[in-house]
Amino acid sequence: MARHFSGGRLRAARRAAGLTAEQVADAVGRSPWAVWRWERGAAQPGIGTADLLADAVGVSLPDLLADDRRQAVA
Repeated sequence: MARHFSGGRLRAARRAAGLTAEQVADAVGRSPWAVWRWERGAAQPGIGTADLLADAVGVSLPDLLADDRRQAVA
């Protein structure tokens, strides 16, 4: 089963860590706008940035991934 970055998990981890989007953006060297887009699923970070995001919010990278449960339509 494929896994993909979950913006909702990023948002939940950021809030649980008591961080603002601006603080996370500073930690990974990106703009708050980029963090906002990732959290809402409008964009996906690269694997290197995703790893930095996980470190910034205090979780492991797999904690920010979700299973792809979509099934192909025949």
